[in-house]
Amino acid sequence: MPSPAPGLQSISDLTTTSRITTGDIPPPLVGSTMTVVDDKLYLFGGRLIQNRHMTNSLYILNLIDFHWQNVSEIVNIPPVRAIGDPGAEDENEVGAPPTERYFHSANAYKNTVVFFGGMGPSSNVVADGQSQDLVVFDDISILDLELLRWRQVRIPSSQHAPKPRYAHLSSISGNKLLIIGGQDINNQYIEEISVLDLDSMQWTASMPFEKHCGSYRSIAVSSNGQDSSIPIIGSELGADMTSPILSPTSPAPDGAPTPLLRKAPSNTSLHYAPSLRKSTSSMTMSKMGGSSRLSVGSGAALDTSPPSDQRSSIYRLSHLVTPGPVQKEEQPVYIYSNFNFSDVKRELQVLTPPQFGLQDHSQSMSGNLLPPGLRFPTGAIAGQHLLLSGTYLSHAQQSFSIWSLNLSSLAWTRIDTGTVFSTGSWNRGVLLESSNAYLVFGNRSRSLADDYQNRQTNFEHVSIVDLEAFGIYQHPPTTMTQTAQELGLSLLGDHSMADFEILTQDKQRIPVNSAVLATRWPYFAALLRDQEEQDAAQCKLDNVEYDPTLSQKRTLSLPEPYAVVLAFLQYLYTDHLVTAQQHQSQVLSQLLLLADMYGLERLRDLATHALHQMLNMSTAAMVYETAALSQQTGLQIRSLKVMIAAKKMLQQQQLKLQQQQTLSQGVTAWSSSEIGNGGEQHHNNGGYSSGSILQPPLSSFMSQQQDIHSVFQPNSTSAPLSPTSSVGGFSQDHRTSTQLTGAPNQSGRNRSSVTGSMPPHRWNTEPLTPPPVSPPPTASSVPATPPPT
Repeated sequence: MPSPAPGLQSISDLTTTSRITTGDIPPPLVGSTMTVVDDKLYLFGGRLIQNRHMTNSLYILNLIDFHWQNVSEIVNIPPVRAIGDPGAEDENEVGAPPTERYFHSANAYKNTVVFFGGMGPSSNVVADGQSQDLVVFDDISILDLELLRWRQVRIPSSQHAPKPRYAHLSSISGNKLLIIGGQDINNQYIEEISVLDLDSMQWTASMPFEKHCGSYRSIAVSSNGQDSSIPIIGSELGADMTSPILSPTSPAPDGAPTPLLRKAPSNTSLHYAPSLRKSTSSMTMSKMGGSSRLSVGSGAALDTSPPSDQRSSIYRLSHLVTPGPVQKEEQPVYIYSNFNFSDVKRELQVLTPPQFGLQDHSQSMSGNLLPPGLRFPTGAIAGQHLLLSGTYLSHAQQSFSIWSLNLSSLAWTRIDTGTVFSTGSWNRGVLLESSNAYLVFGNRSRSLADDYQNRQTNFEHVSIVDLEAFGIYQHPPTTMTQTAQELGLSLLGDHSMADFEILTQDKQRIPVNSAVLATRWPYFAALLRDQEEQDAAQCKLDNVEYDPTLSQKRTLSLPEPYAVVLAFLQYLYTDHLVTAQQHQSQVLSQLLLLADMYGLERLRDLATHALHQMLNMSTAAMVYETAALSQQTGLQIRSLKVMIAAKKMLQQQQLKLQQQQTLSQGVTAWSSSEIGNGGEQHHNNGGYSSGSILQPPLSSFMSQQQDIHSVFQPNSTSAPLSPTSSVGGFSQDHRTSTQLTGAPNQSGRNRSSVTGSMPPHRWNTEPLTPPPVSPPPTASSVPATPPPT
């Protein structure tokens, strides 16, 4: 997109922040590997720029404070053996570090990192009577992250064992490590795939792969093992294969899992009120046939029937993870390649488990813009998206570029990070899944073109891209089966199991089981403990033995309407948002605020995910306000983009109206002059006039204008939220003033947000569209393969 004018800040700039790393910052390296496990990044190997020496150093970066630590002296300890112990060479050795190398591979598995192959200095290797300077490896080394110790693995020989290689691709699917492509010592591409069983440590399968794949031009990625209900490519078992399949030792499952998802249609609706904490809408309750309906404001009804009557209305978001036990199952492996950078060619192959048959989707990719040729790309899977990043070089531009491929529609989208990567040398990106962030390492003061010539990666600075602001994030997993969720709703509707009552804002009482609430709601558990301590102390003063089973039924007041409280209790009983009532937009907003208020992280993730799915022009203002109050920056920025896009749409429609009015005036003036010259009869005989020509389009356009305004502006006496209005339309004091005995003290919470800290009048409203791709450099200006030294 065009650079913002001086003094203005683009919305895209809000999605990316930069940090300076501290500690034992690694020197610039070539061909090292970076692996993220939880909140740590492990950097291993590479070649030094200064003296071109290989290294086997290990650095750990704390991703919370971005502090580097060199642990090479701690980890690289030779094995210790007793005197006289010859040592069994066929056993795994503990403590021996891998030899120096670069362009190897590293993959996280359970609590370890598995390293394979690469190129390094020879050790007295002689070929044709001459000493070789470099060799390629086919060995496996494992770093135990719990003990921070190396393990050298000796694998039995097998016909499926891979050839020695470097600059190859690797990915883990379930308990299988796939080694794909790469180059041999003569820089020839190796056209094969090998599979290692990480539990038995045996090479179990291999197959030809007639593609030129390597780290210079390709990526191979797989998800973290969570099955999703969205129809993404490669997820269907038994799909047609376009190439020979592997022969794994484990048999294929008898059939594909049956989805247990269904969605009940809902005819309910809610009008947005500017204040999420206090509505001026009148509320009335009527009982009909044993079920209740809560009428809100304009007469829109919220279904508040007992949970036992809602078992047939289980509601599931399309992007939730499918029910099932939490385990790491085999997932498709996506192989993306780009080559021929003067006229970029793109390929997408998918290896589908369990037999890892090959599917070619190269011709199915689409999008308004497609990724340019990216050198040394990196990638990852986040939710339903494949992330692609790498160095983009052209005669007019050198920058680090990030793209996203929707695995459901195969549509490409550019991740617009603003101006952060327009200067400096940014070299390599990794996904931080726990924070839905993409980390890009580099140096803000260096030249990207110069560093690329040396294949250099820098580690002094890191830029953090908030992927959630683009709708890319890891979806909340399912923790219970559908049967368990329905049992939870049945338990909520069974009043015989209740020993406690929740009193709502509109004086409705809901019987609940205190044990269930205490298990899922820490704040409620603390209230119970405090009350029991007070009761025990009072009994001690009265010389009466304390017996909690004899206490009277207690009541907790919550300052929320019945519909919101019921939806909150349904979550506590099921650990999910499963009913259609819970997915009302206004109820979801209240649930997100409750999650932030009581520190319920899972409810926060579920509500945020649901609001992402229903974000549109009519809900953007409410979602923006809720996200600002609950400090969900990604959701807040995304909803702000929707509002700005809606504003631009209105401006374009108004401009079109003005142009049509100008044209109408011109035609009217021309018709008047014709009438004055005796041309009136001619036009009447023609069967039309200036009014009949222009009036229908104007009438239709005005109707469309009214529809857009009616959708974007809620039916309320207050103006809708906009980038220039105050967040929420009310103060923090107003919000806390409505909290009664069921609300914690929030006086110490900081409600500041990214967008709230920037003056509204300095926002840039340039179109959020990516710039055109500049022509790539000629093939002669860029080497086809990375140099071996």
